Amino acid sequence: MSITFSLIAMCLLGLTHFINGLVSEHYPPIRIALYTHIGGFIIGLACALALSNWHIEAILWGTLAGAGSALGALLLYRGLSIAPFGIVVPVSAVSMVMISLGLSLIFLSEQLNIWIWMGVATALPAIWLTAGGKAIRQVLGQRKAGVGLILGLGAGVGFALQLHFLGQIPLQATFYGIALCMLSGGLCLLPFCSRKSSNRNRFAFFATAAGGISALGLTLYALSREGQLAIVSIMIVSMYPLIPVVFGSTIRKESISSTSKIGIGLSILATMLIVAGTH
Repeated sequence: MSITFSLIAMCLLGLTHFINGLVSEHYPPIRIALYTHIGGFIIGLACALALSNWHIEAILWGTLAGAGSALGALLLYRGLSIAPFGIVVPVSAVSMVMISLGLSLIFLSEQLNIWIWMGVATALPAIWLTAGGKAIRQVLGQRKAGVGLILGLGAGVGFALQLHFLGQIPLQATFYGIALCMLSGGLCLLPFCSRKSSNRNRFAFFATAAGGISALGLTLYALSREGQLAIVSIMIVSMYPLIPVVFGSTIRKESISSTSKIGIGLSILATMLIVAGTH
């Protein structure tokens, strides 16, 4: 069941990014991030009141996770505004996985078998290629590569901390923790949003709906850590970039680059190796 939760969480988080990617063509990214957190808070709180039990630790871990989420979003969108997409997004995705792996090994003392290590080794290039990464030589030769690398790395740190802190929330209070994560993240993002009002309310609605989907995905991620190694959940969920690529191809009829095809293939292989390592 834990593996199933991880796979569904990956699909839901990938769908969130696909929707927000469409909205970002018409709406400021930082406001998208804000409304995503608002939507996540609404769904998280509603589910908490109906399905979850309160635990005091949810305040600490949920708030810290929200701060990590806001940090990741701010640095990611800042990076995308001044550096090439092919640097910022792949660096943030891969660094998130590597930092999450380090946190699991150091603080949770997890022991990985050979199959999971092979899955991790396969997943890193898979995430890089699927997220639009290019050869290292090409990356370093691009304009403002240094700034993009630093901001991408910082975004990865923020998202890794979010996943790590969400995993510390007591199981019975998962929905409360997700709600507090979204509330905390939204409050952190609020000062960075322009006070200028927008008439494009339908885009705010779509971002809010995407936030609700994200909250469900993060909840399943948190639940998936029960009964299996945290890094297994993190690795599977972190391969969400393949979902927007697949949706873009099937729904928007976008062509898939050869590097993305390789990345998708490696993602499937990595998932199979990690699943094999759990049995």
